Amino acid sequence: MSSDGQNTLIALYRRYVDADPDETTVYAGFALFFTAIGLLAVALAAVVWSGGIPPENIFKYELREVAGVTGALGIPLLLVSVVVLLPSQYRFPTVLAGAGLLVCAVAVVQFVGAYPHNWNVSASADQSGRIVGIYSLGAVAVVAASGTSLVGFQLARARTSGPAAGGGDAETDATDDGEDEEAVSAQVRRDMDEAMSNTELSWGGVRKTETTRLKLDTSAVDDVDRASFENAKVTETRGGGVDDAVAGLQGLRGGKKDTAVGDSTDDQAAALAELRKQQQADAEREDSDGVVDRIRGLFS
Repeated sequence: MSSDGQNTLIALYRRYVDADPDETTVYAGFALFFTAIGLLAVALAAVVWSGGIPPENIFKYELREVAGVTGALGIPLLLVSVVVLLPSQYRFPTVLAGAGLLVCAVAVVQFVGAYPHNWNVSASADQSGRIVGIYSLGAVAVVAASGTSLVGFQLARARTSGPAAGGGDAETDATDDGEDEEAVSAQVRRDMDEAMSNTELSWGGVRKTETTRLKLDTSAVDDVDRASFENAKVTETRGGGVDDAVAGLQGLRGGKKDTAVGDSTDDQAAALAELRKQQQADAEREDSDGVVDRIRGLFS
Protein backbone atom coordinates (compact mmCIF):
# COMPACT_ATOMS: atom_id res chain seq x y z
CA MET A 1 0.00 0.00 0.00
CA SER A 2 1.40 3.44 -0.91
CA SER A 3 2.03 6.21 1.55
CA ASP A 4 -1.04 8.01 0.23
CA GLY A 5 -3.16 4.94 0.98
CA GLN A 6 -1.69 4.63 4.43
CA ASN A 7 -2.46 8.27 5.12
CA THR A 8 -6.00 7.75 3.85
CA LEU A 9 -6.59 4.87 6.25
CA ILE A 10 -5.22 6.87 9.19
CA ALA A 11 -7.40 9.83 8.21
CA LEU A 12 -10.47 7.60 8.06
CA TYR A 13 -9.65 6.12 11.44
CA ARG A 14 -9.23 9.53 13.04
CA ARG A 15 -12.44 10.79 11.45
CA TYR A 16 -14.74 7.98 12.55
CA VAL A 17 -13.03 6.69 15.70
CA ASP A 18 -11.61 10.01 16.94
CA ALA A 19 -8.63 8.49 18.76
CA ASP A 20 -4.86 8.39 18.48
CA PRO A 21 -4.22 5.50 16.09
CA ASP A 22 -1.72 2.68 16.45
CA GLU A 23 -0.68 2.08 12.84
CA THR A 24 -0.24 -1.68 13.26
CA THR A 25 -3.67 -2.04 14.84
CA VAL A 26 -5.28 0.16 12.23
CA TYR A 27 -3.79 -1.77 9.32
CA ALA A 28 -4.71 -5.13 10.85
CA GLY A 29 -8.25 -4.03 11.54
CA PHE A 30 -8.79 -2.67 8.03
CA ALA A 31 -7.22 -5.81 6.52
CA LEU A 32 -9.70 -8.00 8.39
CA PHE A 33 -12.57 -5.69 7.44
CA PHE A 34 -11.87 -5.68 3.69
CA THR A 35 -11.17 -9.44 3.73
CA ALA A 36 -14.57 -10.02 5.35
CA ILE A 37 -16.28 -7.83 2.76
CA GLY A 38 -14.58 -9.80 -0.03
CA LEU A 39 -15.60 -13.18 1.44
CA LEU A 40 -19.20 -12.08 1.80
CA ALA A 41 -19.24 -10.83 -1.79
CA VAL A 42 -17.94 -14.22 -3.00
CA ALA A 43 -20.58 -16.02 -0.92
CA LEU A 44 -23.35 -13.92 -2.42
CA ALA A 45 -22.11 -14.49 -5.96
CA ALA A 46 -21.79 -18.27 -5.42
CA VAL A 47 -25.33 -18.54 -4.08
CA VAL A 48 -26.75 -16.60 -7.02
CA TRP A 49 -24.75 -18.66 -9.50
CA SER A 50 -25.77 -22.01 -7.99
CA GLY A 51 -29.43 -21.09 -8.24
CA GLY A 52 -29.37 -21.51 -12.03
CA ILE A 53 -27.73 -24.96 -12.07
CA PRO A 54 -29.91 -28.11 -12.09
CA PRO A 55 -29.80 -30.34 -8.97
CA GLU A 56 -28.37 -33.34 -10.73
CA ASN A 57 -25.20 -31.39 -11.53
CA ILE A 58 -22.54 -31.85 -8.84
CA PHE A 59 -21.15 -28.36 -9.59
CA LYS A 60 -24.23 -26.90 -7.95
CA TYR A 61 -23.21 -28.34 -4.57
CA GLU A 62 -19.64 -27.31 -5.00
CA LEU A 63 -20.74 -23.69 -5.44
CA ARG A 64 -22.93 -23.97 -2.35
CA GLU A 65 -20.00 -25.35 -0.41
CA VAL A 66 -17.91 -22.33 -1.47
CA ALA A 67 -20.75 -20.01 -0.47
CA GLY A 68 -21.08 -21.69 2.95
CA VAL A 69 -17.36 -21.50 3.69
CA THR A 70 -16.90 -17.89 2.60
CA GLY A 71 -20.07 -16.72 4.31
CA ALA A 72 -19.33 -18.58 7.55
CA LEU A 73 -15.86 -17.01 7.69
CA GLY A 74 -16.82 -13.54 6.44
CA ILE A 75 -19.37 -12.76 9.16
CA PRO A 76 -17.12 -13.41 12.19
CA LEU A 77 -14.16 -11.73 10.44
CA LEU A 78 -16.25 -8.58 10.01
CA LEU A 79 -17.11 -8.52 13.73
CA VAL A 80 -13.51 -9.23 14.73
CA SER A 81 -12.32 -6.27 12.63
CA VAL A 82 -14.59 -4.01 14.65
CA VAL A 83 -13.05 -5.30 17.88
CA VAL A 84 -9.55 -4.72 16.54
CA LEU A 85 -10.25 -1.21 15.26
CA LEU A 86 -12.01 0.13 18.33
CA PRO A 87 -9.61 1.29 21.08
CA SER A 88 -10.05 -0.44 24.42
CA GLN A 89 -8.12 -0.48 27.66
CA TYR A 90 -9.07 -4.13 28.23
CA ARG A 91 -7.70 -7.16 26.36
CA PHE A 92 -10.67 -9.39 27.14
CA PRO A 93 -12.79 -8.41 24.09
CA THR A 94 -9.87 -9.11 21.73
CA VAL A 95 -9.10 -12.47 23.33
CA LEU A 96 -12.77 -13.47 23.28
CA ALA A 97 -13.11 -12.44 19.63
CA GLY A 98 -10.02 -14.45 18.66
CA ALA A 99 -11.30 -17.53 20.48
CA GLY A 100 -14.71 -17.23 18.84
CA LEU A 101 -13.13 -16.86 15.40
CA LEU A 102 -11.04 -19.96 15.99
CA VAL A 103 -14.11 -21.99 16.98
CA CYS A 104 -15.92 -20.81 13.85
CA ALA A 105 -12.95 -21.84 11.72
CA VAL A 106 -13.01 -25.35 13.26
CA ALA A 107 -16.70 -25.61 12.44
CA VAL A 108 -16.05 -24.48 8.85
CA VAL A 109 -13.34 -27.15 8.40
CA GLN A 110 -15.77 -29.82 9.63
CA PHE A 111 -18.42 -28.46 7.26
CA VAL A 112 -16.04 -28.91 4.31
CA GLY A 113 -15.48 -32.56 5.27
CA ALA A 114 -19.20 -33.33 5.79
CA TYR A 115 -20.81 -31.49 2.87
CA PRO A 116 -22.69 -32.63 0.89
CA HIS A 117 -22.90 -36.34 1.66
CA ASN A 118 -23.12 -36.06 5.47
CA TRP A 119 -24.97 -32.76 5.59
CA ASN A 120 -28.65 -32.61 6.33
CA VAL A 121 -29.39 -36.23 5.42
CA SER A 122 -31.69 -38.74 7.05
CA ALA A 123 -29.02 -41.33 7.63
CA SER A 124 -27.20 -41.71 10.89
CA ALA A 125 -24.10 -40.18 9.31
CA ASP A 126 -25.61 -36.67 9.39
CA GLN A 127 -23.14 -34.17 10.98
CA SER A 128 -25.00 -30.93 10.33
CA GLY A 129 -26.38 -30.56 13.86
CA ARG A 130 -23.02 -30.97 15.58
CA ILE A 131 -21.24 -28.61 13.18
CA VAL A 132 -23.91 -25.93 13.49
CA GLY A 133 -23.70 -26.14 17.31
CA ILE A 134 -19.93 -25.64 17.28
CA TYR A 135 -20.21 -22.73 14.88
CA SER A 136 -22.91 -21.13 17.01
CA LEU A 137 -20.63 -21.13 20.08
CA GLY A 138 -17.92 -19.36 18.13
CA ALA A 139 -20.35 -16.86 16.64
CA VAL A 140 -21.82 -16.02 20.07
CA ALA A 141 -18.33 -15.35 21.41
CA VAL A 142 -17.49 -13.05 18.50
CA VAL A 143 -20.77 -11.15 18.82
CA ALA A 144 -20.26 -10.73 22.58
CA ALA A 145 -16.74 -9.42 22.05
CA SER A 146 -17.80 -6.90 19.40
CA GLY A 147 -20.75 -5.71 21.51
CA THR A 148 -18.49 -5.26 24.55
CA SER A 149 -16.04 -3.23 22.46
CA LEU A 150 -18.78 -0.97 21.09
CA VAL A 151 -20.33 -0.32 24.50
CA GLY A 152 -16.94 0.37 26.10
CA PHE A 153 -15.99 2.74 23.30
CA GLN A 154 -19.22 4.72 23.58
CA LEU A 155 -18.90 4.98 27.37
CA ALA A 156 -15.31 6.20 27.04
CA ARG A 157 -16.35 8.87 24.56
CA ALA A 158 -19.21 9.96 26.81
CA ARG A 159 -16.89 10.32 29.81
CA THR A 160 -14.38 12.28 27.73
CA SER A 161 -16.74 14.64 25.95
CA GLY A 162 -19.27 15.05 28.78
CA PRO A 163 -17.42 17.53 31.02
CA ALA A 164 -16.07 19.50 28.08
CA ALA A 165 -19.49 19.74 26.51
CA GLY A 166 -21.02 20.64 29.87
CA GLY A 167 -18.45 23.35 30.39
CA GLY A 168 -19.06 24.69 26.91
CA ASP A 169 -22.82 24.73 27.53
CA ALA A 170 -22.29 26.53 30.85
CA GLU A 171 -20.11 29.14 29.18
CA THR A 172 -22.61 29.53 26.39
CA ASP A 173 -25.47 29.91 28.89
CA ALA A 174 -23.46 32.47 30.88
CA THR A 175 -22.68 34.41 27.71
CA ASP A 176 -26.33 34.31 26.63
CA ASP A 177 -27.45 35.49 30.07
CA GLY A 178 -24.97 38.35 29.98
CA GLU A 179 -26.11 39.39 26.51
CA ASP A 180 -29.77 39.20 27.58
CA GLU A 181 -29.09 41.41 30.62
CA GLU A 182 -27.26 43.97 28.50
CA ALA A 183 -30.08 43.99 25.96
CA VAL A 184 -32.69 44.47 28.70
CA SER A 185 -30.69 47.30 30.30
CA ALA A 186 -30.28 49.04 26.95
CA GLN A 187 -34.01 48.71 26.25
CA VAL A 188 -34.85 50.13 29.70
CA ARG A 189 -32.57 53.11 29.13
CA ARG A 190 -34.16 53.78 25.73
CA ASP A 191 -37.67 53.59 27.21
CA MET A 192 -36.74 56.00 30.02
CA ASP A 193 -35.17 58.44 27.56
CA GLU A 194 -38.28 58.36 25.39
CA ALA A 195 -40.51 58.85 28.43
CA MET A 196 -38.45 61.79 29.72
CA SER A 197 -38.09 63.48 26.32
CA ASN A 198 -41.55 65.15 26.56
CA THR A 199 -41.29 66.20 30.21
CA GLU A 200 -39.80 69.27 31.87
CA LEU A 201 -37.78 67.31 34.42
CA SER A 202 -34.23 66.22 33.98
CA TRP A 203 -32.62 63.12 35.45
CA GLY A 204 -31.77 64.93 38.68
CA GLY A 205 -35.37 65.93 39.30
CA VAL A 206 -34.64 69.61 38.54
CA ARG A 207 -37.13 71.35 36.30
CA LYS A 208 -35.73 71.88 32.85
CA THR A 209 -35.72 75.44 31.52
CA GLU A 210 -35.29 76.42 27.92
CA THR A 211 -32.69 79.20 27.74
CA THR A 212 -30.80 80.96 25.00
CA ARG A 213 -27.09 81.38 25.11
CA LEU A 214 -25.49 84.44 23.61
CA LYS A 215 -22.17 84.04 21.90
CA LEU A 216 -20.26 87.29 21.38
CA ASP A 217 -17.96 87.58 18.43
CA THR A 218 -15.02 89.71 19.61
CA SER A 219 -12.86 89.08 16.58
CA ALA A 220 -13.50 92.66 15.36
CA VAL A 221 -11.95 94.26 18.46
CA ASP A 222 -9.23 91.72 19.11
CA ASP A 223 -6.78 93.76 17.01
CA VAL A 224 -7.44 97.07 18.79
CA ASP A 225 -4.31 98.82 20.05
CA ARG A 226 -4.48 98.64 23.81
CA ALA A 227 -1.37 100.76 24.35
CA SER A 228 -3.47 103.95 24.41
CA PHE A 229 -5.63 102.42 27.14
CA GLU A 230 -2.65 101.89 29.34
CA ASN A 231 -1.47 105.53 28.99
CA ALA A 232 -4.94 107.02 29.51
CA LYS A 233 -5.52 109.26 32.51
CA VAL A 234 -8.61 109.17 34.62
CA THR A 235 -9.85 112.19 36.49
CA GLU A 236 -11.78 111.48 39.62
CA THR A 237 -14.00 114.08 41.25
CA ARG A 238 -15.27 113.49 44.70
CA GLY A 239 -17.78 115.74 46.39
CA GLY A 240 -18.24 116.24 50.00
CA GLY A 241 -22.00 115.82 50.10
CA VAL A 242 -25.17 114.78 48.36
CA ASP A 243 -25.64 118.19 46.70
CA ASP A 244 -22.20 118.01 45.14
CA ALA A 245 -22.96 114.51 43.80
CA VAL A 246 -26.26 115.73 42.28
CA ALA A 247 -24.49 118.68 40.69
CA GLY A 248 -21.86 116.34 39.23
CA LEU A 249 -24.53 114.12 37.74
CA GLN A 250 -26.30 117.08 36.18
CA GLY A 251 -23.01 118.18 34.68
CA LEU A 252 -22.57 114.78 33.10
CA ARG A 253 -26.02 115.05 31.56
CA GLY A 254 -24.91 118.19 29.69
CA GLY A 255 -27.16 120.79 31.24
CA LYS A 256 -27.63 122.42 34.59
CA LYS A 257 -30.99 123.15 36.00
CA ASP A 258 -31.58 125.45 38.83
CA THR A 259 -33.48 123.90 41.62
CA ALA A 260 -35.05 125.92 44.39
CA VAL A 261 -35.31 124.31 47.72
CA GLY A 262 -37.91 125.64 50.12
CA ASP A 263 -38.34 125.00 53.68
CA SER A 264 -42.15 124.93 53.82
CA THR A 265 -44.87 123.09 51.96
CA ASP A 266 -46.12 126.22 50.22
CA ASP A 267 -42.69 126.95 48.86
CA GLN A 268 -42.41 123.43 47.51
CA ALA A 269 -45.83 123.62 45.86
CA ALA A 270 -44.95 126.93 44.23
CA ALA A 271 -41.70 125.53 43.01
CA LEU A 272 -43.47 122.54 41.50
CA ALA A 273 -46.00 124.79 39.74
CA GLU A 274 -43.25 126.97 38.31
CA LEU A 275 -41.40 123.82 37.14
CA ARG A 276 -44.49 122.54 35.38
CA LYS A 277 -45.03 125.89 33.61
CA GLN A 278 -41.46 125.88 32.48
CA GLN A 279 -41.71 122.31 31.20
CA GLN A 280 -44.94 123.16 29.35
CA ALA A 281 -43.35 126.23 27.75
CA ASP A 282 -40.36 124.16 26.69
CA ALA A 283 -42.65 121.54 25.17
CA GLU A 284 -44.64 124.21 23.19
CA ARG A 285 -41.42 125.76 21.98
CA GLU A 286 -40.15 122.40 20.80
CA ASP A 287 -43.45 121.74 19.00
CA SER A 288 -43.36 125.12 17.28
CA ASP A 289 -39.76 124.58 16.29
CA GLY A 290 -40.71 121.19 14.89
CA VAL A 291 -43.56 122.65 12.79
CA VAL A 292 -41.31 125.40 11.44
CA ASP A 293 -38.69 122.88 10.56
CA ARG A 294 -41.25 120.76 8.70
CA ILE A 295 -42.47 123.80 6.70
CA ARG A 296 -38.94 124.68 5.83
CA GLY A 297 -38.36 121.12 4.72
CA LEU A 298 -41.27 121.33 2.31
CA PHE A 299 -39.91 124.41 0.55
CA SER A 300 -36.27 123.51 0.64
